[in-house]
Amino acid sequence: MKDAKGLDKCWVVLSNLATELVKNNIPISEDVFNRLRLTKAMISYYLLDEHAGLDKLMEIEKEINYIQSKLFPLCDEKLMNKYLNLMEKAIRNELNVEFPIEKTNFNSEVKKIGDFESVRITIKNKIDIDRLKDLSEWYGVIFNYSSEENKITVEGSINRVKKALKDFSIIWKLG
Repeated sequence: MKDAKGLDKCWVVLSNLATELVKNNIPISEDVFNRLRLTKAMISYYLLDEHAGLDKLMEIEKEINYIQSKLFPLCDEKLMNKYLNLMEKAIRNELNVEFPIEKTNFNSEVKKIGDFESVRITIKNKIDIDRLKDLSEWYGVIFNYSSEENKITVEGSINRVKKALKDFSIIWKLG
């Protein structure tokens, strides 16, 4: 699994801080909890998806900084020092906490990278592999059988995939 450069541990610290503030009856904006959930999903995505790049880490860091800017002003001095110390250790990757990664039914066959897209469609009946090769050449995309039964993946540039799916829909709906 990839390394989140301590941002996953920072998220755990901020989540714990938010929980402690709520226990102390200090009101926290709903936006902070929304951002915590969003950041958790982004970290899980980064850790699980081999194609996620450093730009995703920069987005995560931006969210962590925002959450931090909203939570720390709500703390008294003692609580703030405690959690600043924990954040420091998290950034240096010295904190031994486990990020609660959420594994979903992520399918590596379905992806979008820049102008390249890969989609998966369900078909009713098998289509001859030679027919799929002909369709691949005709539309300039790649038709492949998926690892799942009765599914086909279509890979290529977004516009070509859209055109191929539009024309191919007659075959896969009736087939």
